[in-house]
Amino acid sequence: MDEGIKRKLVGAGVLATVAIIVLPQLSTTAGDASYLAKSVPVETNIPDMDMPLPKSLAIASSDPLSVADQVAAKVTMTDMKVDTQTLKLQDFEKPILDKAGQAVVWHIQVGSFAKSKNALELKDKLRDAGYKAFEQISDDGAYTRVFVGPSTQKEQLEAQMLAIKQTFKLEGQLVVFEGR
Repeated sequence: MDEGIKRKLVGAGVLATVAIIVLPQLSTTAGDASYLAKSVPVETNIPDMDMPLPKSLAIASSDPLSVADQVAAKVTMTDMKVDTQTLKLQDFEKPILDKAGQAVVWHIQVGSFAKSKNALELKDKLRDAGYKAFEQISDDGAYTRVFVGPSTQKEQLEAQMLAIKQTFKLEGQLVVFEGR
């Protein structure tokens, strides 16, 4: 190819690149996206979420055994319309509070394995089935435990525990998440 044509093509490419980068910066609306807010509808049917949330999953519950048998109160929510879709909302539990006023967080211990490979395989199977699964090595390092959760919704986890028992033939145990 002729050297002059090559230079012209390179020059045209540089000019196009500069135009793509510089011209939007010269626009009066550059960096200001407030005009986009006019096209987004304001949500008016916002449910009352007056409930304490966990301060941190890293803070241990003050007395996990004192809340093990407590039953949470239900909060009723109505269906919510978002854009053109109507979302069907189910009732959810208000979190159970411990003596310190912190929401109690639960999880399901699904299994404990001496070989971490087996624990990781189970965790992957649970995740593939749609569960929020994770593994944790025991304090002595001898075992790898597999958990599903955590959640403040104890009743929901109990239902998941039954589903895991039916699907995977594993007897889970609901325990208070003590955070580490």
